[in-house]
Amino acid sequence: MFEERHMGELEDVPVTEWSLNELAFHHHVMAQMGGFLNTEGVSFHHTIINEIERRGGLRRPT
Repeated sequence: MFEERHMGELEDVPVTEWSLNELAFHHHVMAQMGGFLNTEGVSFHHTIINEIERRGGLRRPT
């Protein structure tokens, strides 16, 4: 179960301050909803992707 902050709580928090779990979760949700996102949503999704990449990406446990 997801126990991080939800989007409403993160609305005014810069993505640089989000946990990697929050970034990964919201990236997954937005990727699933991609066809329904407006221009602003797509732009914000790219912001999340860029922050994930800046941190070195999402690593799977080995």
